[in-house]
Amino acid sequence: MTKGRAVILLLVLAGVLWILAAQSWGAAAQAPTGPAGVAEVAGEEEDGHPVLTACAAIIAVAALLLALLGRIGRIVVCGLIAAVGAGALLTGAASSAPMHLAVLTVATGAAIVAVAVWTAVVSRGWRVTSRYDRQTAQADPADDDPTSAWDALSRGEDPS
Repeated sequence: MTKGRAVILLLVLAGVLWILAAQSWGAAAQAPTGPAGVAEVAGEEEDGHPVLTACAAIIAVAALLLALLGRIGRIVVCGLIAAVGAGALLTGAASSAPMHLAVLTVATGAAIVAVAVWTAVVSRGWRVTSRYDRQTAQADPADDDPTSAWDALSRGEDPS
């Protein structure tokens, strides 16, 4: 798995978790708990689950961070993503939400944990971007000559 695919996959899973968190997580029909003869006042159902929303946001930001870090940093971030995915899994399993939301949340949390562990394993082969590092193999002592620098500028090359 490449770096880009891992980041995209984690972002997609974070998006799925965000969509699941935005659903109505109100409990199913509950038996009245008040004394007999007292009118029940229906409250509003919860619109969304704040814990899952926070989990989705953390996973999305951490997935973007994977592309920037070195080997040790990627392992630490993958551990964080796996822990947050496990938290989402446990939140879905322990909730009194409708069954389809709980099952989808548990499955998404398990997928996040699996992708995070797999990413930690395969990220050893990823190269760290060295786009801005100066190439030392191209350095030539003759390049210190000011006339060769002017000649390179005349040809349209950047001598720096």
